[in-house]
Amino acid sequence: MNASVIARIAKIVPLAVVAAVGAAACGPTNGGASVAASAPTATPAATSSATPGAGSVPTSPVTTAPAAPTTEAAPSAAAPSAAAPVTAAPAAKTGAAPAAKSAAGPAAKAGAKPATDSTARPGGIGITFNGLREGQRIQVGDKVSFSVTWRNDDASGSRAVAPVVATRQYEGAPCRLVLSTARGTLERKDASGWKTLPGLSQGGGMDYAGSGDDAAFTLAAGESRTVEYRMALDVADRPGSLAVEADAPTPYDKSYRDMAKSVVTTKVVDAHRPVVSAVSEPSLLVYGGAPTEFSYTLSSPDGVTRMHPSVFLSARNSEGLSESDVTVQTKVGGEWKTLTTVQDCNGRVGVEPTGLADLLPGSSVRYTFRVAVARHAGPMAIEVGGVAAGHHGVDALVQPYSQG
Repeated sequence: MNASVIARIAKIVPLAVVAAVGAAACGPTNGGASVAASAPTATPAATSSATPGAGSVPTSPVTTAPAAPTTEAAPSAAAPSAAAPVTAAPAAKTGAAPAAKSAAGPAAKAGAKPATDSTARPGGIGITFNGLREGQRIQVGDKVSFSVTWRNDDASGSRAVAPVVATRQYEGAPCRLVLSTARGTLERKDASGWKTLPGLSQGGGMDYAGSGDDAAFTLAAGESRTVEYRMALDVADRPGSLAVEADAPTPYDKSYRDMAKSVVTTKVVDAHRPVVSAVSEPSLLVYGGAPTEFSYTLSSPDGVTRMHPSVFLSARNSEGLSESDVTVQTKVGGEWKTLTTVQDCNGRVGVEPTGLADLLPGSSVRYTFRVAVARHAGPMAIEVGGVAAGHHGVDALVQPYSQG
């Protein structure tokens, strides 16, 4: 073999060896190209398909972006390359599951929670009294000024409000047989001045809730509006606890569902009402028999100003009493004078003899009465009191009576 042949063999052998080693290390060929040559092409494909999904809710578990660095970081030795398909699957599984939880989970909650909150807790109207506090003493006949603030606490949007104020049922109402409503006046300050509202009390239905329709307004979220009021209780009202209520109905909506309310309970007093004292114990009242006699003292804190006594009988069963069943007499100048009986708004039968008022001097007067009942009307009581300048005194119980 000459030198030129040897040189040609030396050049060819290394190439054959390299080709053989490359074939053994990279595995079988595919159409003349090795798998190792196609691997770089597959890796960028996986990375690019994962990139559009980054930051969005995954639609399938094929996201293999975390697996690509693992595959690319593996050595090019034969054993790791052969195991690459085995390690790639767990890597894809590990990368896809956290992505689904972190993106899909919070996104679903963030979209659903506000909808649930706005439906279950829609907010509402906050109502605050100003100048009228819990337990505040209110003198009958005096004008009391206060204001009410309506505030839109519903963050979802604006709310229409009809401002309404009225007193609840009142234990000191002059008439308590059907409805215990306080007497008096209520005014609201509008743009044109003070307007007298239909009534001070709520009454027996929901008509009062429409009294604010003509003054309705719209509040944006977080906005508030303050309205001024003034009220005065009639001198006929007796002392007691009086609840003042402010409401926020929707204007002209007569359903009054979910109507916001706020209540302040005040204490009504009367420094001008006459006082009953020194009530004598009467004899037993016999139905159809002789009248029973008793006396009591009536005093006026302001002196005698049109003061007169009152005597009423109240039956405690369904039979009741009529004016013709009861005879009431008072002693005037040593003589018994028969008085005209009436039935009051509480179903009692008795007298308020105004003809005696201005004839009696002094700040306190002692009255003597006698009462007879023509027929049996069950258990009853005699209540005595008085009126001075329209102010009603306490109706003191003389004694419960029964058939003798």
